[in-house]
Amino acid sequence: MTNDAREVSGAINRVNSLGTATERLFSRLYQGLRLRSNTPGKPAVPDLAERNRQLQRAIKRRDLEIERLNSILATISEGIIMQDLDGRIVLVNAAAKRLIGSRKDIWESELGTLFNAYRDVTQVESELAPLGEPTRIQVNNMILGAQVAAVADSRGQRLGTLIVLRDVTRDALSDRLKNEFVTAISHELRTPMAVIKGMSDVIMNQPGDRPPNRRFLETLSRNVDILDRMIVELLDISEMSAQAFSIRHDPVNLEELIWNVVNGVTPEVKRAQLDVAVMLRDVERLQVVGDDQRLRWALGHLLQNAIRYTEPGGHIIVMASGSDAKRVTIQVVDTGVGISKKDLPHIFERFYRGEPRTSSGKLLDPRGLGQGLFVARSVTEAHGGYLTVRSEQGQGSIFTMVLPINPPA
Repeated sequence: MTNDAREVSGAINRVNSLGTATERLFSRLYQGLRLRSNTPGKPAVPDLAERNRQLQRAIKRRDLEIERLNSILATISEGIIMQDLDGRIVLVNAAAKRLIGSRKDIWESELGTLFNAYRDVTQVESELAPLGEPTRIQVNNMILGAQVAAVADSRGQRLGTLIVLRDVTRDALSDRLKNEFVTAISHELRTPMAVIKGMSDVIMNQPGDRPPNRRFLETLSRNVDILDRMIVELLDISEMSAQAFSIRHDPVNLEELIWNVVNGVTPEVKRAQLDVAVMLRDVERLQVVGDDQRLRWALGHLLQNAIRYTEPGGHIIVMASGSDAKRVTIQVVDTGVGISKKDLPHIFERFYRGEPRTSSGKLLDPRGLGQGLFVARSVTEAHGGYLTVRSEQGQGSIFTMVLPINPPA
């Protein structure tokens, strides 16, 4: 059973327990609604005033039960929608209203289909019996986990329908992003593995008395280094997620670090038809205590991000200055496609990959693991600093990394 099935079924059990604990309120509510207009079977009441008093007492009891039920359902975090056999919505709790909005939205979404899916079921084994398996539906740009259940009387005669709803938008997004991550890392691993295998086959087929080709060995070594770096990065990412990430505390010359990172992406910059400028101020202050390798990694991801999302002919500027005697600031400014308001709150989340589009509306989908900005922020924060972004779609982005000269122990 999936997590969704277990959690939605658990919600059904909680609702069922609440119903039992409150003298079968669900069944009694439906029976009251059904019998409200079914008066011919009652014995005649000779006195009209007495009949009115009986009706008033019955209505008061029903209203008290509905109020009691609403109070109970208000404490449940899952959305609850109840429908009678005639198709009328008789109850929507506060959580359901937050999830679906108006009652009109129920029939204009897949919820209406769920209500009608089990209309032919008239007899069930318990007063609250799940119908079918939990499913996912989309309502108001959200993904909801939904479980349909039949409400019955003590004899198992169906009285109406109940649907339990739970917001699984983040779960659905997480599943999708993890699948994309697996696909991305498979592509990233395939390239160096293919090169290593190809070069190995060539070397193995050479005559045994001939020394190995040095160029082939250099190619092998370079791609082994790529694999090793990817493995180290993935292990570091796991440590970051487990909040067990630690850094070295060594003297770091940021001027040298910045130039090394910028020079290291020169081939990519040329292929992308971009130009990169470096602007440094207060160079004598560009000294911090930290982890040289991890800081290179963080700045490298910021620069890679700018390259991937800037169209040919664009510009990237890497700026750094000793802000004051206690901290330094590094900025990566680009003229790229920018970040939409929808994606901006999530770009530092692990696995998150937004939907960047060019000025012509073309969706950009560069290769990668979708973790660069997560890594950059985690490394910055591990040094006691912070990483921020300002961006507007179509206008480019500015990433600002602020590092203390001496990070906390």
